[in-house]
Amino acid sequence: MRPTITPALLLLLAAAITVQTDAALAQTIDFSDAEGVATGVLASLRGVFATAFFGIAFVVTGFLAAFNRISWAWVALVVVGAFLVFAGPAIVANLRAAFS
Repeated sequence: MRPTITPALLLLLAAAITVQTDAALAQTIDFSDAEGVATGVLASLRGVFATAFFGIAFVVTGFLAAFNRISWAWVALVVVGAFLVFAGPAIVANLRAAFS
């Protein structure tokens, strides 16, 4: 014989779940430490490392595309990547200002 689930039992389960989640929903999470670490990592990557990397990438992809070894689309992708890396903070600031 299979037990049946009555509407009263479902209502009791829903009430129990609602009561249990109130304490969990009241907590807040502080992301300031994680944001500080991420900002430091991104600032270091945008510094000397990124400048050297994209300088070499421009030269290598430019020569390879000039000698028909790769498509010019790869050069365009390197340019777009450099734009996103170096203009990232300005893009985020503009989006925050637009949506706040």
